[in-house]
Amino acid sequence: MPHPSDVSQQQRSASMQNGSEAEDHIHGAAHPHAVLNALLSVKACQQQRVQQYSTFNASFRRYLDTGEETAYRQAMVEATRAFSQVNETVRAQERHLRQELHEDALADSLSALQKGEEAKLRFTLIQQALKQSASEGRFSWQTHLEGTLSPEAHPAAANSAPGVLHDSSNGHAHGCCGAVAEPTQQEFSSALAEATQELQAAVMSINDILEELQEVEESLSEAA
Repeated sequence: MPHPSDVSQQQRSASMQNGSEAEDHIHGAAHPHAVLNALLSVKACQQQRVQQYSTFNASFRRYLDTGEETAYRQAMVEATRAFSQVNETVRAQERHLRQELHEDALADSLSALQKGEEAKLRFTLIQQALKQSASEGRFSWQTHLEGTLSPEAHPAAANSAPGVLHDSSNGHAHGCCGAVAEPTQQEFSSALAEATQELQAAVMSINDILEELQEVEESLSEAA
């Protein structure tokens, strides 16, 4: 199975090729105004995503500073709802480009954009879950000097990060009743670094695609 960053690189390469082909094709498109309107709609969706991420990330930073979880959870609900609405709009434009305007290359770019956004959200949540776990001091390697663990543990947050928690075969300390073992400090750091790397790869993929779409948009605007 290819590494996620390799997949992202393949998506960027394919998207760059599709973007070049799309631009050549669009100059002779039968419906340039319809294509331009579709791209402008997607552009507006991306602006909404940027604004929503700004609000969501700010709420997470406040949570880390204050420990107040209610507002952060509410922000997560609102972000989920907003991203879902944006996703539907982008998918509708993808279908419009592919089925009605026969712009398969541009539709493929929107499909790749959606995959990049899905990866960005996934690794944003994983990164936040890891940072949340660390901020609560729930790991023994954080609190062994005091000899206590934080009583306000929320295992679901850490469990959302693949590779962070391991089964009993690794020989680390376990909880009772078959509970999974906590990560070592090295495992935690590696998981956080991997999530950050994958998040950066997703952002790079998204930016590459948006740059290509912007070039097509400018070409169509000049021809209008």
